Amino acid sequence: MNRASNAWQLTTRRVFAFPVLLGALLAAAAATALHFHFFDPDTWWHLKVGEQILATGALPRQDPYSFTASGSPWMAYEWLGEVIFALVLRWAGMKGLGFLLMLLSGAILALLYGYTNLRTGNCKAAFAVCAVWLPVIVVFFTLRPQLFGYIFLLLTLIALELFRQGRRRALWICPAIFLIWVNTHGTFVLGFACLAAYLLSGLTNFEWGGIEARRWNDGERRQLELVSLVSLATMFVTPYGSKLAAYPLEMLFLQPLNLASIDEWQPLSFKLLLGKYLLVLFLVYFLGQVIFRFAYRLEDLALLLVAVYAACVHVRLVVFLVMVLVPFYAVALRRWTRAYQPFKDHYSLNGLLMFAALAGLLWKTPSETWLRALAAGDYPQGAVAWLRTHPEPARMFNQYGWGGYLIWSLAPRHKVFIDGRADIYEYAGVLKDYLSMTRLAPNTLFLFRKYGIRAALVPPDAPLATMMAELPGWQRVYQGRNSVLFVCRPGSTVPKARPERLNAL
Repeated sequence: MNRASNAWQLTTRRVFAFPVLLGALLAAAAATALHFHFFDPDTWWHLKVGEQILATGALPRQDPYSFTASGSPWMAYEWLGEVIFALVLRWAGMKGLGFLLMLLSGAILALLYGYTNLRTGNCKAAFAVCAVWLPVIVVFFTLRPQLFGYIFLLLTLIALELFRQGRRRALWICPAIFLIWVNTHGTFVLGFACLAAYLLSGLTNFEWGGIEARRWNDGERRQLELVSLVSLATMFVTPYGSKLAAYPLEMLFLQPLNLASIDEWQPLSFKLLLGKYLLVLFLVYFLGQVIFRFAYRLEDLALLLVAVYAACVHVRLVVFLVMVLVPFYAVALRRWTRAYQPFKDHYSLNGLLMFAALAGLLWKTPSETWLRALAAGDYPQGAVAWLRTHPEPARMFNQYGWGGYLIWSLAPRHKVFIDGRADIYEYAGVLKDYLSMTRLAPNTLFLFRKYGIRAALVPPDAPLATMMAELPGWQRVYQGRNSVLFVCRPGSTVPKARPERLNAL
């Protein structure tokens, strides 16, 4: 009886320990901080693809959703994450999706805190730094499969750190992670970058200024090599063969217009509040480096340099930078914070606070009605309702960010002009034409005739809305708060126009 009582007391103390409480608070903060940031334009077509896979039992290999790139080769390169989203929607509706997003966001912050605590051995420093960086990372938490990728990246970093600390068996989880990861999101390439940094940095011994490299012993090196090789082999265990593994490289080298035009692939801008906040944090760390002369392990410094470059070139990769950089700040901060002292812990109070955080999280879980109202504010919900109750105009031009919502709402009956799957539209030349049309280039009306456009769904303040209002034979059939729908009357055509006329519009 005493043994059972002691075991229960030990388990309770581990669960309600102060370091666990700090992780739970960070997870709850992350989950509630994104309360108005649930849906991304790509969320909707991800859901539709997942629903299609569940309904047919097959993965798509051609585009079934557009009339501009219809039949073009296309693969659902995030198919596993899409299936998970579709299952949650099927079982729990929109509310389930909202809770899933909160759960994944909280898990990312909890894992980041756990990784930082592992690196520093100081839960207070880890908590403080994660809290400071929370406003940066939470901006990128929307309902997309990349959230799973962030979780897998942190699990890989944790496994590598445990390996470095002598707990070598932890590294064997990496092949299982990569097997799931390659079928979920292209961020698996970041995981391989981490493996390569640790493996290559341990091939030599040296100390140069504040940089130190420690050679792996033969057993450690062989294990790293074997784990890396098995992890690489998992890239071929996909429904599409090696094509999924090649897709990140394909995007990097074969989709220049996608990278140059889509917001999330743009360079980090210090004009934005996010950029200014990051700049202040960088300057604080630079000042600390000048004063305290921090030391670095070669593998850590290599990853830091890669992450800084990646985030500066593509703002979407700021998340990767945060995951790499946060432990550096915590290592610097721990010199001013006392380590956790278990004998001073108050487990009952910790447990009460954790249950309060859980209750608050459940209370903040958005309702189905609230989520649909939130979607209506950003997407053409009213226009979709109009289209469902009226004969649908064939070949309708639509805003890029609305294509996914139209696919989810109206496919397969309605096919879109463009959506967030920028790869197929770039290869088909549609993305280039779309950009010309939205900028009212001189060939805009020619492109309308080229694609046989008979309707246009655009924001009321878009340049195209002004042009459509002036075109003879076209009429505004629906106007909402965030969208306007123009339809070409039967027998009318898109007129030719001189370039100077478009410039005047």
